[in-house]
Amino acid sequence: AAAVDNIGLFFGEDVFIAIGSILLIRAILEQEGIIVAPLSVAVWAIPTAVAAFFIHGARLLLLDRRLRARRA
Repeated sequence: AAAVDNIGLFFGEDVFIAIGSILLIRAILEQEGIIVAPLSVAVWAIPTAVAAFFIHGARLLLLDRRLRARRA
């Protein structure tokens, strides 16, 4: 349960515009002279969040299979 929560929070928060990580990324890019909107950063985080969802989901399915086999 803790792993699912961590994955969801870590990758899910980057899709939400008003979260600190998006604003931090924006501020660092602005210091380097690159002006981006928070929405642009959040949109680019979506593919990573989707990939993390599927990868972690597959890992959980494999874990469930191993636990069922061990129990049987």
